[in-house]
Amino acid sequence: MKHLTLYENFLNEDGYGRDYFIRKKEGKVYNYFFKVDGEEDELGFIVSLGKLSRNITIEAAENSYAVISVQPMSPNIMDDYLVSDSDYRSRENDSFSLTKSEFMRFYKIVGEAIKDYLQNNPKVSTIYDEMPLNLKGDFKVYMSFVKNLMDSWSYNKWSIQEGPSSKIVIYKRRDHE
Repeated sequence: MKHLTLYENFLNEDGYGRDYFIRKKEGKVYNYFFKVDGEEDELGFIVSLGKLSRNITIEAAENSYAVISVQPMSPNIMDDYLVSDSDYRSRENDSFSLTKSEFMRFYKIVGEAIKDYLQNNPKVSTIYDEMPLNLKGDFKVYMSFVKNLMDSWSYNKWSIQEGPSSKIVIYKRRDHE
């Protein structure tokens, strides 16, 4: 079990946590664990940012790119894993669906995870988004949603385009401000 030395540094004045997620670094991969309120139940996710792609071969300098992927995780299993270091079965190939409002809440936290990753990896200029591989639904709708929501983390410094294979999105850092 992990111990926090200054617990009050992790809380806002209202007693709630400051972060949207719990970050665990495993090798070259940052895993972001978080929950969002669903239409019916609470939904849990692991968003991974790192260098490993499930679908494409990337030939670029390792410090210049990142790959983002997602997998669903039961909130109860997430709690057990994060508190007790219990095991969990990877669900990286499982697909799931989100309503429009669930997606907006989900992508807000994904944006916070991307900002955190970029603070720790400032040389990254390309992000390969493999999250649509797990999301049920129309890829064009995903692209449309992301174009509208990505300013929360990109501050208009990143552009979006379709990737090298179906259901992959590429974010590119713009050369100019």
